[in-house]
Amino acid sequence: MGNKRPGERLSSLDHFRGLALFLMIVVNSLSDYDVPSWLKHAPWNGYRFPDLVAPMFLFAMGVAYRISWDRRVSRFGLKRTVLHFVRRYILLFLFGFIGTLIAERSFDWGILQMLGATGLFALPLMFVPPFCSLILSLSALALYQIALDHLGLWRFVAGFDMGGPFATLSWCFVLSFSASLVGVEVKKEHGNPWKFLLTGVVTALAGFLSSFLVPLNKHLVSCSYILFSTGLATILFSLTHFLVEVRGFRIGALDALGKNSLSIFILSSVISTFVGEALPHSVPVIYPVLITLCNLFGCIALAEAFARRGIYIKL
Repeated sequence: MGNKRPGERLSSLDHFRGLALFLMIVVNSLSDYDVPSWLKHAPWNGYRFPDLVAPMFLFAMGVAYRISWDRRVSRFGLKRTVLHFVRRYILLFLFGFIGTLIAERSFDWGILQMLGATGLFALPLMFVPPFCSLILSLSALALYQIALDHLGLWRFVAGFDMGGPFATLSWCFVLSFSASLVGVEVKKEHGNPWKFLLTGVVTALAGFLSSFLVPLNKHLVSCSYILFSTGLATILFSLTHFLVEVRGFRIGALDALGKNSLSIFILSSVISTFVGEALPHSVPVIYPVLITLCNLFGCIALAEAFARRGIYIKL
């Protein structure tokens, strides 16, 4: 799979995470304005490209989760590793909670809350073999869908962005899948990157076929949506890994964004929030597009400055 040495960053993961952040900044900045429908989330059932962005970010988090977990356990021991991850994801959740409270004056459930809650929920899965982790998370996904369909959970979930706290059961599959399959494999010196492409195709196909029974729905975080998104994210990561690690292809902007993804995302979200408050939604689309480009290139410039100085801001 690659020749990554202990302690060395996985460049393909940085590129993939940077791509997810790039798309997230564009989508979040433009979604409230009169832009083409493919730049907005599906209004209910259905699937559009922005619906893949959050799963991509969570997928990347899962790959890093497994790599960081194994590295920290070997260096610092189990107790310190567990405390590190608990602190990290509690802080991530609090950043999202406080940010939403200040920006929107509400207790809504945003992407940072989702990432933090999923990271905490997935922590016990790091103690079991990867295959068991995958089975447990798949079981949780099935139970969540049953609760949506037969226990009326959908009424509660639909009232939150990212599905709210109960949807953690569903989101956890993305993280467990990437940690158990991809995160374990990329640490190996030798491996077959194409098997991830095949795994991604099979998983995406399973999600697509299941959508005839359970519609693709990002708002409810349905099982078909999760399977389809996980498959697509796996395909994109396998291609990114092949291009970056095997072919040596590099895009400096994506690499820099991926190295400080959370801090840059928080910064871009703050900028987007202020712009959203100041700029009426009825303005010609050229204005939010120009502001989005300024936000994007400003974040890239800051990320590259951090990368040149070896600055990595972590929670």
